[in-house]
Amino acid sequence: MKKYILIIAVLFAFVSCEEESIVFDKENGQTAISFATTEYNVSVPTEGLDIEVPVNVTTVSTSDRTFDVTVNEATVGDSSNYALGSITIPAGEYSGVLNVALNFDPLEDGIVYTLLVDLTAPADGVTYFDSLEVEYFKEIICNDVVVTVVTDTWGAETTWEITDADGNVVASDGPFVNLTGGDTYTQDVFLEDGCYTFTIFDAYGDGQSDGTIVGGYTITCSILNVLEGGGAFGESEAKEFCINQ
Repeated sequence: MKKYILIIAVLFAFVSCEEESIVFDKENGQTAISFATTEYNVSVPTEGLDIEVPVNVTTVSTSDRTFDVTVNEATVGDSSNYALGSITIPAGEYSGVLNVALNFDPLEDGIVYTLLVDLTAPADGVTYFDSLEVEYFKEIICNDVVVTVVTDTWGAETTWEITDADGNVVASDGPFVNLTGGDTYTQDVFLEDGCYTFTIFDAYGDGQSDGTIVGGYTITCSILNVLEGGGAFGESEAKEFCINQ
């Protein structure tokens, strides 16, 4: 029994020494490549957007190296939405970038697209953290707002105005014609980039609520809900909002 214990101890010591003697070879070892950042969520402005995705490798070389990527078939969005470069790792370096260019013009308002990119393993090499996900959507540039007012029974008591940062009235409407109550009135308003105040007034002083019908208002721009309100606000209600800020 003692001989077996001695043999096991010697083997363990030998294996331990062998493991400790292993040295990573940065020049001749196996090359592994990975994305340093694997997820993005971005809005695309009118001029488009370029993303430099950092990529790391585990070895160095005396010359520049190029690595390939592929677009995963689960990608959501047409290929005209984006363009991909290749990955170049400069000589003597452990890192480089993948250039991803996102185009504004093909994108539709309110849709979130997903670009999925996979690293291609180099010859005799491997990948890890090898999937990139870029969620992107069209930045909404909107100056044409729509003001919508839904009246209570007494629409003739309701008016509204929009003032700019200097207090100048740039748009207004009302009083509104009484029909059946709960009537909808809209006005298209062009607003320059900047910040504004929307104020709604009720001449009687009970807001858009007469005990039977509760009215309200919204300002929208494309798919954006800029502001909303209504109900029993008393003589007036004011809310600030900004356009393309």
